[in-house]
Amino acid sequence: MTQKKNAPLGVEGGYDYIICGGGMAGLSLAYYLKTSTLAHHSILIIEPQEKDKNDRTWAFWGNTENAFEHILYKKWSSVCFVDADGKSQVLDIENYQYKLLRGIDFYNFVIGELKGLGNIEWLKDSVSSIDDSDDLATITTTNGTQFQAKYVFDSTYKLKLDNRNNHNLLQHFKGLVIKSVEPIFNPSLPDMMNFGVVQYNDCRFIYVLPFDEHTAIVEYTLFSEKLLQEKEYDIELKKYISEKLQLSNYQILEEEFGVIPMSDEPTNEFPSKHVVRIGTAGGYTNPATGYTFQNTQKRLKGIVESLEKTGSPIIKDAWFKKRFLFYASVLLNVLEQKRQPAAEVFTRLYERNHPSQIFKFLDGETNFWEEIKIMYSTKKPIFIAAVFDVIKRKFTKL
Repeated sequence: MTQKKNAPLGVEGGYDYIICGGGMAGLSLAYYLKTSTLAHHSILIIEPQEKDKNDRTWAFWGNTENAFEHILYKKWSSVCFVDADGKSQVLDIENYQYKLLRGIDFYNFVIGELKGLGNIEWLKDSVSSIDDSDDLATITTTNGTQFQAKYVFDSTYKLKLDNRNNHNLLQHFKGLVIKSVEPIFNPSLPDMMNFGVVQYNDCRFIYVLPFDEHTAIVEYTLFSEKLLQEKEYDIELKKYISEKLQLSNYQILEEEFGVIPMSDEPTNEFPSKHVVRIGTAGGYTNPATGYTFQNTQKRLKGIVESLEKTGSPIIKDAWFKKRFLFYASVLLNVLEQKRQPAAEVFTRLYERNHPSQIFKFLDGETNFWEEIKIMYSTKKPIFIAAVFDVIKRKFTKL
């Protein structure tokens, strides 16, 4: 086992914390630890890739400032929603803002804050296995090296999405950052969801997030069970750009592709005494929307606060809070079983409710009476059928 000199807390040859995966979740956790009363504790970050490219973009809403507010690339006070018929409406999102954070800006800032700190070490490698004991967790890397820690935070665990009693959709997308010769974009108004594309009996929509009058990210997004062929994303993107944006003279500056699980598969955030799964691996992705960034930030701050107060990262959620997972299952059931076109579902929600209430609901911050009002705005026979199907799946074996 590789020895760590002067390991604190009586952990011989080890660290206080090992973070497996230096992506958004792992780096966020390291940053929150660095800015807490635990800043002096020893940390090892294991990540196989250099974080020197803009490999992803996070878009999310929020009504308060977050720890990375100063490195946001853009933020908007209004957003546009477009239904399947091409009818657009500007949503009044009240005290919320829609925010955009580029991966490269996040990596550069957080790594810059952490590099050079004497208590943080970095290892370019991958995790092969994690074993727990009564006192410590042991990491084995693909190179066969072992490390020990009081707590291991793992964002590399791959969820198993194969239980037919649950709902397992994917949010998959391809985005192009394009620059046009003509000034065609409105920098103050992004398209948050534009369903004015052929649905192919799926949930398909376009994001248009403008950086300035000439530059925007145009993203083709689907909620479905299977990925498309790579060329299909390109065909639909180019079709939208040429027919809807009426652009023929533009330059592609960047491309990104991603797949996010939209699943109500039960996750085990605390699988053993000294191991904590974080990010998507810990169930931080909103099953109903695929949004991960904000949920991850809130959860990781809570974990660090628990470590500060109790010495343990384990957070016990109130059982009533779990109702939001049930709501997500119901929406997933409607989408999976194609009980109602997805464009109609979201159009109805935003037309019959204050958009800020929908944001609050999807963030799991509404009270029960607010939730009743939102439920009442849906097509009740369709959602009631989904409720019974979810109950059947969850409590009986098919």
